Amino acid sequence: KEEAKEVDKLLMEVQNKEVAALAQTLRSTSTDFSRKDVVSAVRKAIRILRFEESAAKQALANWYKKHQELNYDRYNSKLYTEGKDSPSNISIRPAEYTDDVRLVDGREILNACFDANFSRDPRLIAFGEDVGRIGDVNQGFAGLQAKYGAMRIADTGIREMTIAGQGIGLAMRGLKPIAEIQYLDYLLYTINILSDDLACLSYRTKAGQKAPVIIRTRGHRLEGIWHSGSPMGMIISSLRGMHVCVPRNMTQAAGMYNTLFRSDEPAILIECLNGYR
Repeated sequence: KEEAKEVDKLLMEVQNKEVAALAQTLRSTSTDFSRKDVVSAVRKAIRILRFEESAAKQALANWYKKHQELNYDRYNSKLYTEGKDSPSNISIRPAEYTDDVRLVDGREILNACFDANFSRDPRLIAFGEDVGRIGDVNQGFAGLQAKYGAMRIADTGIREMTIAGQGIGLAMRGLKPIAEIQYLDYLLYTINILSDDLACLSYRTKAGQKAPVIIRTRGHRLEGIWHSGSPMGMIISSLRGMHVCVPRNMTQAAGMYNTLFRSDEPAILIECLNGYR
């Protein structure tokens, strides 16, 4: 209402019948108008006065510019939380190798990464198809259910949308879930909830709510019909608001996980199927 009063005063200072009619219309709907109606009235007035130069017109233009900036902050900011715990604000530590470094399978690197982080942060949990008892289909969690318990590293049924939904709910309640979608192809079954409920959560609430869930999956082998796809165009276009991480090896993957585990923004990390052994 304060904005409407400001605009009404500015419109009344303009010596133009069409602009005066705009002011009257805005005044007559004062009990049932929106911010959009107020801004629209200013834009129409500026358009009506496009061939004139006056202090009143400049005042309207200044008001419009100021409120464009305010409305950007109100309605178009915080696609990401942008706080101190944003991944972009977490310091980078490059991988270090000693002279006597030994070669190990990629799955062992991931296993060590998960083990170290689960030991460090009790909020971390992981679940998905075959994640618990056998340690996932590529052994990234091998032996970790026995170490940390079935409440923190758990198996689920074959229900990708439920897995994603559980991850969102747990993350919004302060935990740091890793929700595993066994293969990238199966992300299709979760795209609705990831797009509508997770990727846009910070945007919809102006960072008032957070869900730092990590969707872990694997793909890119590009051999055969199933278990090997790479629908990256769909992911990048549909999941604005989530970080899309595509490591080329498991050392990079471990570094990305280390960053994401310390952040407060959601992400999907796609491991390369050819990188485990």
